[in-house]
Amino acid sequence: MPGLIDLHAHTYRPDLLPNFVYFGVTTIRDQGSPMAPLVAYRDTIASGALAGPRVAYGGFQFYSDWPFDDEQGRGIEPEADADHIRRSVALALAFGAQHVKTRTFRRWDLNAKMISEAHRLGMRATGHCSHLLPLVAAGMDAKEHIGVCEPRGDRYIYDDLIQLFRAAHVAVVPTITYFDFAVRLNEHPALLDEDAELKPFLPERKNFGWMLDLTPAERESWTEETLRAREATAKLWRSGVTIGTGTDIWQIPIGVHMELQQLVAAGLTPLEAIHAATGAAARILGADKELGTIEVGKWADLVFLDADPLADIRNTRRIWNVMRDGRLVDRASLLKRKD
Repeated sequence: MPGLIDLHAHTYRPDLLPNFVYFGVTTIRDQGSPMAPLVAYRDTIASGALAGPRVAYGGFQFYSDWPFDDEQGRGIEPEADADHIRRSVALALAFGAQHVKTRTFRRWDLNAKMISEAHRLGMRATGHCSHLLPLVAAGMDAKEHIGVCEPRGDRYIYDDLIQLFRAAHVAVVPTITYFDFAVRLNEHPALLDEDAELKPFLPERKNFGWMLDLTPAERESWTEETLRAREATAKLWRSGVTIGTGTDIWQIPIGVHMELQQLVAAGLTPLEAIHAATGAAARILGADKELGTIEVGKWADLVFLDADPLADIRNTRRIWNVMRDGRLVDRASLLKRKD
């Protein structure tokens, strides 16, 4: 099958990047992390000096309600500087960003200007919110997560909202597994240690701290979020909205495989789920002319499997070998790095 794509990554530990290609994730799109180490690793991987996935990124997360945060966020303050939006988006492009991610929304008109400026420069735009009419009019390309915006789009997605996504060609990256994984790990802290293939690639336990520390009430709330995210994903898919795979899980490299299982649990067929992680994800990324399907002239990102994923979506983990950009990945060497 084509190489898998994670549209919602955060590269807080760039040294973990080689792990992803071991598990067939050949492209990631970073949605906000310290840019200097990310770009350094991206360039090293692109040169062939280090194995790893192809890395796309937005660089900054754009805010309209505070000046900065600890995730490389960049606040926009047009009241003090009318040219701030233009210069900020241009700076992201100068640092090599392919898209902008708008994170918070004090004023919808400001976010709409961010989107318009990104498009003017040939970049794409995504955000936690996408359905408010100023953003739709500005041409928002995609939405991150089910919910995580404002009340009307959080708990439930109504039919008029679904129709708006479809008519405006707004793709959705549900990140169902982000909610589900936290619950399962909290309920069963030994979960990851029991995965023999994954175990050598696990970072220190402290990296999972907040998931392990969920209270019973929080765990119940996140369980409900998982169920609602599945229901909403199914409604969006049946209505013809483009669905792509993203995880928001940076600690482990198998998030896309878990998201595939969540998409099938939501009602997609295994083939439809795989399409969300390949062809559809490449289209959301704006790279469908190069990635996402197996065709003459495209970059050869391939995952060779020992079992049929259409019979059981869990078989996407049954990997015999991986090819990225026409070169076989030395998975044995990646495994030795962990010894």
